[in-house]
Amino acid sequence: MFKNYIKIALRNLFKNKVYSIINVMGLTLGFLCCMLIMLHVKDELSYDKFVPDYAQIHRVALERIYPDHVNFYSIIPHSFAEVIQEEVKGVSDAIRIFNFGAGNVITYEDTPYEEDYVAAVDSNFFNVFDFVLLEGDKETALAEPNTVVISNSVSMKIFKGGSALGKTIKQGQTEYEITGVMEDIPENSHMKFDYLVSSTSFPFIDQDNYTSFSAHTYIKLDPNVSAKSVEDAIPGLVTKYASGQIERNLGISYADYTAAGNGYRYFLQPLKDIHLHSNLEGEIKANGNYLYVYIFISIAAFILVLACINFINLATARSADRAKEVGVRKAMGSARKQIITQFLLEAVLLTIVSLMIGIVLVSFAVPFFNNLAQKSLVFDFAAMVSSIPLLLIFGVIVGLLAGYYPAFQISKFNTISILKGKLQTGKGNWLRNGLVVFQFGIAIVLISGTLIINDQIQFIQSTSLGFNKENVLVLQRFGNQDNHHALKQEIENLPGVISAGKTSTMPGKGTFGVQFTKPGGGDVLTTKGFSAEADFFSTLKIEALEGRVFDEDFNDSLSLILNKSAVKVFFGDENPLGQHLMTTNNINGENITSELTVVGVVEDFNFESLHTVVTPLAIFNTKNPAGFTNTLAIRFENNRQNEVLGAVEEKWASLSDGLPLSYYFLDNGLAELYKNEQTSSKILGVFSILAILIACIGLFGLAAYTAFLRTKEIGVRKVLGASVGSIVFLLSINFAKLVGIAFLIAVPVAWFAMDGWLDSFAFKIDLGLSVFLVAGLLTLGVALITVSYQAISAAIVNPVKSLKSE
Repeated sequence: MFKNYIKIALRNLFKNKVYSIINVMGLTLGFLCCMLIMLHVKDELSYDKFVPDYAQIHRVALERIYPDHVNFYSIIPHSFAEVIQEEVKGVSDAIRIFNFGAGNVITYEDTPYEEDYVAAVDSNFFNVFDFVLLEGDKETALAEPNTVVISNSVSMKIFKGGSALGKTIKQGQTEYEITGVMEDIPENSHMKFDYLVSSTSFPFIDQDNYTSFSAHTYIKLDPNVSAKSVEDAIPGLVTKYASGQIERNLGISYADYTAAGNGYRYFLQPLKDIHLHSNLEGEIKANGNYLYVYIFISIAAFILVLACINFINLATARSADRAKEVGVRKAMGSARKQIITQFLLEAVLLTIVSLMIGIVLVSFAVPFFNNLAQKSLVFDFAAMVSSIPLLLIFGVIVGLLAGYYPAFQISKFNTISILKGKLQTGKGNWLRNGLVVFQFGIAIVLISGTLIINDQIQFIQSTSLGFNKENVLVLQRFGNQDNHHALKQEIENLPGVISAGKTSTMPGKGTFGVQFTKPGGGDVLTTKGFSAEADFFSTLKIEALEGRVFDEDFNDSLSLILNKSAVKVFFGDENPLGQHLMTTNNINGENITSELTVVGVVEDFNFESLHTVVTPLAIFNTKNPAGFTNTLAIRFENNRQNEVLGAVEEKWASLSDGLPLSYYFLDNGLAELYKNEQTSSKILGVFSILAILIACIGLFGLAAYTAFLRTKEIGVRKVLGASVGSIVFLLSINFAKLVGIAFLIAVPVAWFAMDGWLDSFAFKIDLGLSVFLVAGLLTLGVALITVSYQAISAAIVNPVKSLKSE
């Protein structure tokens, strides 16, 4: 019997080749999109789960409460690690990671290597993160000062496969002995390090610090201890250890400090949640976003549903043809169960074929998807083969879902009504129309989302940041050069260079925290800060709103520049110029208090991502005892980028200390802040196009069948004088109405979803109807083009042939 079902199913599929091909194409695209998205989602959800005992590992993060705003930090004062481990019950281990940031130069036998993934870690690092060591002993590798564990990829790069143990490398003037080689940390981790230096190499970690944020701190809990109980114990440690340091540094009581609106709320982040649920200041590397995971899962489900809808639509549209078959079968004695089985088997057979083709296409599509999503996904054919039983079950389920309604609906037609030609298909029309509305509603939502994300990215890239980011070359590690003053002068004299200014950081690259008090005491005033010299302001075209910026003709070592937000918090409506502020800095292990004078006020320029509001900012002079130089910003003339870069490289090679040049262009660097949004926009755009394509495949088949059913009507209309245009309009108008209904339903859904997404930005576009109208018109245009081909083909047929065929 089953063999007979298969034989009839194949006969029907080959008999109706056009509709079979349309169904296979739609389902194949659906499976392809679904599998690619699931590979992406699986990768996003797998982050850090390769770490043994990952469920017991948490990162200690901080919500720093200021009188006028709140900031979240992934780094905390480094001394808390020790006291948390010693004084909180259930904490078995605590380790610290001091991230060195990008642009480190490691030297081996006079050969320099620029490395971005260097950190200092505690000797018990491998007790928490049990990474595999290929060489060396985990227990002793980081126990001594000036020791380092390197990754296998670095070992291969420097030592070409030879043993690295016992070799010596240098960073600056400090030598480190290699005591271990570990396997590379997998890509699906929120951290990436190629060099792990023993933290005992740096004396500053022995100094008590409970207020300055310096280290990523991870703790490992006993299996029976909850994170909540540990969190509840930390406020007592803050009061016990940080209050005294705050009182000594600021000269006010801890009670007054907190009464003024200052506070610290430490909380634990499960290791497995960091990648998708953490976007704090000081992250080791850019994380993902759980919202996009939900969006992509929804897209995968919707696209598969679209493909199933195509199958249902074509099956119900052809129900009149299949009804004759059903009538004959029933008249010959077939039971309804047998007819249902036949229809479901056809659906499952089509689905399995589509699934197999989809699997083959995924193997070819993964490299292109990796390029699109900036991923390193791997299509594991062996794993796919081992998963075939599961995939077949999945295919059968999809086939049953797609074939359920046609099978049960067509099989219950009355035999006598079918054979008399009195079949009623009104209910099928309502179903088809509803499914077409659903299809194009999804398409409009996806197109609207893509357009809005692109508009927001365009807004971010074009909005005024309060400084000029174009034509600016940034040299990193500039302050490390012994002769950086002379090097700067040489660069300023290069053809095409307009100006150059030294600074501790650049917009988008982070700041340091500063606390001020007014002379005579009072509230503690907290800002973010960086240091810069006079030429920095002209280079980035930042002008003073009041007073002046730094000037080489003045001794500005104790001068201070504030932004408008800082002035509002510090002085209210008072004139800030000439006002004095006190701050204490730890310089070479000694606390030094300085009295600074406000000489200028600048606009609230965006020194951080546009995801966040502009907060109070203080700019020190690089000559200040706490000031320092790290980078050089160079403004150059239009269209001379390559010329200037080449000349800078020559000067660097001849005048630097032999370190390789590290640079980036400011506009590109700022664009990296929104890389996640840009990547997600590209993925969403591609799958939006595929969703429309799948919908149009079904619509093409539906339009062809509709034109076929109305062949006689079209012939009569042409005989009576109807034009081709009027017939095309007649056949297209119903589909246009369905797209219009889909538009009315989709707009509120898309508006609600994208309004929530835009809330993640402090600076964002205003949602208007225009973007939804564009999405609706685009969808309507694609639908009409799809339908019009079939409509025109039917309209231009000679009416004699149309009527004769009837």
